[in-house]
Amino acid sequence: MCFHPMGETVFWLKSLYQLGFVCFFDFYFWIRVFKLFCW
Repeated sequence: MCFHPMGETVFWLKSLYQLGFVCFFDFYFWIRVFKLFCW
């Protein structure tokens, strides 16, 4: 076995961070669209 736990952790944190950022941006975008059409 030749793997680095720290590297794996950093990789997963980056992935989760990117996923969270995309979800947040998507959520924000749809809120703006919703307001645009409703108000």
